[in-house]
Amino acid sequence: MKRRYRDYAAPRLYEIAFDTNRKVEVDFLVHCFKRYARIRVHRVLDIACGTGPHLIRLADRGYAMSGLDLSSENIEFVRQRLAAKDRQGELRVGDMTDFRLERLVDAAICMQDSQGHLLTNDQLLAHLRAVARAVRRGGLYVFDRFVASSWTNPARSWSWFKRRGRLIVRASFSALNRVDPVSQIFHERMTLEAIDNGTRRRYRQSHLSRMVFPQELRALVALAGGFEFVQWFFGFKPHQILERSKHPLIMVVVLRRT
Repeated sequence: MKRRYRDYAAPRLYEIAFDTNRKVEVDFLVHCFKRYARIRVHRVLDIACGTGPHLIRLADRGYAMSGLDLSSENIEFVRQRLAAKDRQGELRVGDMTDFRLERLVDAAICMQDSQGHLLTNDQLLAHLRAVARAVRRGGLYVFDRFVASSWTNPARSWSWFKRRGRLIVRASFSALNRVDPVSQIFHERMTLEAIDNGTRRRYRQSHLSRMVFPQELRALVALAGGFEFVQWFFGFKPHQILERSKHPLIMVVVLRRT
């Protein structure tokens, strides 16, 4: 039996499917907080937090977490995950280009290339300025972005499956499809299929995303104001500086609030 997976239930499938390599990423984030911030990092904002893979793990390590996401379903899902662990967080539905927090945070993160949803430089500038308003001086903003490692065939795709009890989730994801060299916009596609007691449920998602070149990004950070460039890396590897990498696919950027 097959049927489409209802949108409100999709966060659980997403959380199961993408529960991978998070410890490495969170270790990297904590390393950056300790090495590059000029203040003690305790309060952290997760922008476009999704189902909370980083938010929950940072909360487990004692950080006071806030989460922002455009999806009310994701925010409610994260709220339930925190409650199950007897934890709390400041969670809100909001646009990453225009938000304000009740209290400043010591650091902000934006993972899984979520900045790519900003399809123009004006949107990215508005986002950087909104984040600067939310972070204390000396605090950090850490995020990751896709970069094209090849112009002849930049597209990348992955397929895998995860098991949670009796539930199996098969996932496929592709990025950097049909890159427009002028707008720098590309297509991302994702399919999640849940198999539970012989019942198959399928959830499909396709959306546009935008790539920003490294030097372009540095220029936009300078134009937005509020942050200074600290360092960038290939993936979540503190020893792997972006300039020294061959054919990088992910750049991870560290900015500091001025």
